[in-house]
Amino acid sequence: MQHGNKRRRKARKCKSGPNFSGQHLLHNPKTIGDMIGIVSPRQEDLVLDIGAGKGALTFPLAGKAGRVIAVENDPAFAGALRKKAELSAKIAVAEKDFREMKLPNRPFCVVSNIPFSITTAVMEKLMGSDGVSFRGGALLIEYGAARRFTAERTADPRVLAWRMNFELKLIKEVPRTHFAPPPQVDGAILRIVRKERPLLGPGQHRAFHAFASYALRDPRLPLAEALKGIFTAPQLKIALKEAMADRGDPAMALREAQWAKLFQTMVAKVPSFRWPRGK
Repeated sequence: MQHGNKRRRKARKCKSGPNFSGQHLLHNPKTIGDMIGIVSPRQEDLVLDIGAGKGALTFPLAGKAGRVIAVENDPAFAGALRKKAELSAKIAVAEKDFREMKLPNRPFCVVSNIPFSITTAVMEKLMGSDGVSFRGGALLIEYGAARRFTAERTADPRVLAWRMNFELKLIKEVPRTHFAPPPQVDGAILRIVRKERPLLGPGQHRAFHAFASYALRDPRLPLAEALKGIFTAPQLKIALKEAMADRGDPAMALREAQWAKLFQTMVAKVPSFRWPRGK
């Protein structure tokens, strides 16, 4: 009977522990230095460390940036961070789920080893309609995800929407041994930089995502078929000319600049009631 109780206590501990959410704490000094060096924060900069854990990035960042917000949802980690940060006026600890957090209304960057299990949600919050003040940063994510996000072409409407306004680059692979506990897969440092000339205007992210989702419902479809139902024949002719694309080109073959031309032609020429609607 006692053995059964021990097993149940161990199971509860594993389920509620700090790494149940996919958080694997970074401990390698070289990787920590590389991530901070990519962003090179200045004394006037605001930096977010999402999933701050024990502060492996938080405290080195505070030595360079003007203000660091350590976002940590685990109460034990958050409490330890607050105690450790008592003597630093530069560090604020936000004990909350980043996905539900209101982002700063002043420009900020992110240097973070984000919990792998919420990678897409974090990326969407930063580069979606909420992230108007996000300037870029260095994120440590799963290697496989980093490769998908930075592939030469993407048929994922969400990733495409991010790449309309941000440059994403896989900087280097990070061995799983640089984490504790080690994850099952290697990580990668992903650099994100807001484009000097964004391809979407303010407030257009959701409409573009809906447009891309419709056009990429089958990425192999030729554009004439993929865009059917949005453009009339004359409008499609104009849109393809603006995008320098052929009606027979598969939707998945287009580059970001071509997608921007198609979308902006829709905005200019197509009544809004015919625009695709997001879920």
